[in-house]
Amino acid sequence: MLRLLAICGNGMGTSTIIKIKVKGICKKLGIDLAVESCSAGEAAGFIGNTDIILTTPEWGKMVKCPDGVALITLVNLMDEALLTEKLVEAVKEHFPNEMQ
Repeated sequence: MLRLLAICGNGMGTSTIIKIKVKGICKKLGIDLAVESCSAGEAAGFIGNTDIILTTPEWGKMVKCPDGVALITLVNLMDEALLTEKLVEAVKEHFPNEMQ
């Protein structure tokens, strides 16, 4: 099972909506993925157990992304088509065995 971390400024609004969207996308596509959401300030505590980070370009610049962790940054995190495309690209590129 892959682990995705959605990061936003306060960890309540945007990242929670993204968490719900990503769960729906993964269910449709058959990707076994657990999703957590947090604020940018809390991110360091979650990154050690994360395979994919999803955030905006601004927050992405501030996150220390360890080797082996895929970083997806989107200007419009609410664009479900683009979110789906980037998520599938990241899984195929970094975790090809997780695609059904």
